[in-house]
This record gives sequence, C-alpha cells and structure tokens, in this order.
Amino acid sequence: MYSKTNLKAVGTKNGSVTGVIARVMLAIVLLSLLTTGATMLAVNASRYDAEMVNLAGSLRMQSYRLAFQLAQNGNASKADIAHFSQTLNAPAMASLRSLTTPEELLQSYQNLLDDWRRISPQLTETNPGYFIHQVPEFVDRIDHFVYEIQAFSQQKLHIMAMISGLGLGLILMLALFAIHYSRRRIVPPLQSLLAASQQVQARHFSVRVDENSQNELGTLARAFNHMAQELGQSYRALETTVEEKTHRLKEANNALKTLYDCAQLLSVNRIQARHFSQILDRLIQLEGFAVIRLVVEEGHGIRTEFQAGIPDDNQSWHQHALKQEDQHLGTLWWQHTLPCPDPALIISVGHLLSRALYAHQTQTQNDQLLLMEERATIARELHDSLAQALSYLKIQLTLLKRQLATSPDTANGIVDDLEQGLSQAYRQLRELLNTFRLSIKPGKLSDALNDMLIPLRNQTTATILLHNQLPSLQLTAPQHIHLIQLTREAVLNAIKHASATTITVDCIPQGNHVLVEISDDGQGFDPDQSKTSHYGMSIMNERAESLGGKLTILSAAGQGCRVQLKFALQNTGTP
Repeated sequence: MYSKTNLKAVGTKNGSVTGVIARVMLAIVLLSLLTTGATMLAVNASRYDAEMVNLAGSLRMQSYRLAFQLAQNGNASKADIAHFSQTLNAPAMASLRSLTTPEELLQSYQNLLDDWRRISPQLTETNPGYFIHQVPEFVDRIDHFVYEIQAFSQQKLHIMAMISGLGLGLILMLALFAIHYSRRRIVPPLQSLLAASQQVQARHFSVRVDENSQNELGTLARAFNHMAQELGQSYRALETTVEEKTHRLKEANNALKTLYDCAQLLSVNRIQARHFSQILDRLIQLEGFAVIRLVVEEGHGIRTEFQAGIPDDNQSWHQHALKQEDQHLGTLWWQHTLPCPDPALIISVGHLLSRALYAHQTQTQNDQLLLMEERATIARELHDSLAQALSYLKIQLTLLKRQLATSPDTANGIVDDLEQGLSQAYRQLRELLNTFRLSIKPGKLSDALNDMLIPLRNQTTATILLHNQLPSLQLTAPQHIHLIQLTREAVLNAIKHASATTITVDCIPQGNHVLVEISDDGQGFDPDQSKTSHYGMSIMNERAESLGGKLTILSAAGQGCRVQLKFALQNTGTP
C-alpha cells in the first residue's frame, strides 16, 4: 500500500495527471485574470471618451456663438469666453495628457490650446474681425480633434475586443485540451478501476487493472491490485475458517446427538447387554472412530467385551478407564483415524457408560436382594401354613396307626380330622399361590390395587372399597410390592375372620410419610387376648419392618378392626 505522502510526491512529478490538470487550470485562471484586467483597463481608459466628444462638439458651437456675438455687437460675452476656456480645460479634456494617448491626438489638443491662447485676447479688443476671420480654420481644427478622439476611442474598443477574443480563445483551447486529456488519460483508468471494483464486490478477487502508467493513476492501480490480492487472501482465509467452524459445529452437533441417544438408550428401566452394543454402534458412526471396544470387568478374570468396527493391527489402541465411586468397572478402547475424536466426547461417553454399568450392577444386586427377601417370605409363609398343617397331619397319621392297632373303631374320628387338615392345607396352598402370582403394573398403584382386590371380592359377600390418594411416582418398586402384598394379607384376614359387611382400604399421603389403613365393621377381637402371631400377622409385621414403618392393629370385640401401616418415603424430593 502507498501512503499519502508517497501519493502526493507522485502527483507532483512531471507528466503526472494532477500536475497537467493543475497547470491547465492555473493557465485558465491566469488568462481569465489577464483578460479581465486588460478589459478593465480599456474600460477605465475609455470612461471620458464620450464626454470628450461632447465637449469637443460643444467647442464648435461655442466658436460660432462667439463669432455671431462679434458680428452683431462688436464684442463677445465674457461669460461665453470663460465657458469656452473652461470647456477646453475640462478634466475630461485634461485626461488626454496620459501615456496611452497617441502623439497626434495630444498634439491636436495642444494646438487647440495654443490657438485659443492666441485668439482669445482678440475677443476683448477693438478688432473683432480677426476672430471672425479665424473661426472657419479654428472650427476645422476642432472637427479634426473630434475625429481623432473618435478614432482613439474606436482603437481602444478594438484592442479590448482583441484582448477579450484572444483570452476567450485561449481559455477555450485550454478547456478543450483538459477535456481531451481527461478523456484519454483519466477516464479510461477510472472506468477500469470502477469495473474492477465491481468485480471485487462480486467476490472476484483475481481481477487486475493496468498499472503501467507512471502517474498517480498507475500508483492507484498498483495499490488497487495489491488490495484485491490481499482481500482475496483474507477472503479465502475467512472461507477456510468458516468451513472449519462449520465442520466443528457439525461435529459438536453430532456429538451432542450421540450423547443424547446414548442417554436415551441408558434411561430404560432395565439396562441390558444389547444397550451397550447399540451405544457402540452409535459411536462408530462419528467421524474419527475406526473401532470401539467396551470391556466390562467383573473381577476374578471374568470380563465381557462389546465391539463395533473392525480393528487394524497396524494402529495403536487408546483407552479410557470407566470408574464410578472409586470402583473400576471396565475400560473403553478405541482406534481412531484423522481427525481425532473429541476428548471431551470420550470423557462424557465414559461417564455415561460408567453410570450405566454401575446402575446395572446396583439393579442386579437389588433384584437379587428382592428375590432373596421374597424367598425368605415364601419360606416363612410355607413354615407358618403348609409346614404346620403337614406336621399336624403327620401327628394325626401316627395317632391313626396307633388307633388302628389298638381300637380300629375309634379310627374314623382321626380320618375325619385328616380330611379336614388336608382341605385346610390345600386352601392355604391356593392362597399362597395367589399371593406369589401377584403382579404390579409399572407405575400405576391404583390399577395394581384394583387387580389385587378383584379375586378377593369373589371370595366374600362383603363390600370392599378402595380410596387411593397416593401418587405412584412417590413410591419405589420394593415399596409397591410390600404395600400391595401387606394390603392383600390384611384384607384376606378380614374376609376369613371378621365376618364383616364392609372392608375399606385407604392410602393417604401425609407429608413425607404414607398411611395405609385397612378397616372393617366385623366382630373384632381383643388384641391383648388374641393370638396376633398366627399366620398372616407375623408376615405383615415383617413387611412393615422391610418398609421401615410401623404396623398398628386397633380392634375391640364387636367394634371391627383397623390395621394401620405408616412408613416414610425415600428419595421423593418432598420437603
């Protein structure tokens, strides 16, 4: 780029466009000034011409008047003589004494003055005929003087016209030269620059203009070419940057979508092995990954591998350890191509996989604990029902053998007892099977309670009412199971022992606690005197302890019974 100083220096060189135009403009201005000055001088010199002609003409008339006065009266009026003398010496007539006045005109004026000095004394003497005799010659001289004044005035007008014409012609020639020079030396380069600037505006930065001129237009052309080159480089650099940014944004968008898809895959209720394979299949679609392998380590040399892509033996492997709460869960291995995958994406995917593996382990442990707890519950229920019934039947069978050996006639009563025991054992077995077949619809506690109460309503003539105000979202899966099974056992006990007409189940939220109450209007019992540890009661107490709650039984003879369960919610987020 050229600085302003350099451009100014170039503009002052010989042959520069601005120098030529400046000299032409200066010449036009000087010619205008000269022409105007000469015209003004000519006008100033001619300002008395008309007055001199009038005065000279009046001298001729005054001469005839004086001659007439002499011829009539014999003498001339002193006033007319003074007026003639004043007219002849007027300032306009005196202006002839200048350097620009021709010598002939100046001499004619001087002759008039000399003649007047010679003739004027005769006008006051007694010889008036002398003046009358000199008047024709004197008037001829005045006429000649008038003609010379007119000729001198015309000469000045001719000179003024010539100067004006010459100045105007020169100015016109200079103007035409400036126009021609501009059209030949200025307009084409400027048009070329304009067309080139339009090309640059249209992002055609390869355009170039002629820069061979050794003037400021050539300098401007070189500066323009340099500017276009730099703009082209800058634009290409910006395009490259924009493409890189766009590519990075696309990659970031793909990475975010991948993280979202992985989070969606891992947000299911139960995480399975196929979910990890789907995550790897989704990751291998991203740019940069050639092969991905997930190694899940369970300890004691047991490991599970998931892989997406085909490994290359010539490439090195990279790894990222999967940890959760200082527990090593596995390793994520991968081989990459160029460009390399985003490290932040790998870390984020590693966190997702770590949490998924940890959640899968925790879920498996919870399922195992729940299974063991249910098995323990089944064992207790079998012990309290079928085991006792079978023990009773075994004792009865021993008694039957003894009776058959000693007194066969009394064996019929024992046979009846065996038949009743078998019927009771079969009924208890059927109740246990119904309990074990109990299922829960995910997330809908009211539907699960209704489904549980339908077969119980078929076993009694009592009316069973359900009032549930507890949202399912506030309960965990184990709480669902224990609450439904405890409710079933309480309703079943009311059906079997209370002889009630109405059984009501109420599930009420109380802040961060839950109150479940099963009440009936049956015969009731005395809790202090009744055996509350018989079949069902102990099971309900154990389920209440599993919920971390308290089971309360309120009853009296003839006043029905109320079984109340109250436990605290866990991880509900309520204050």
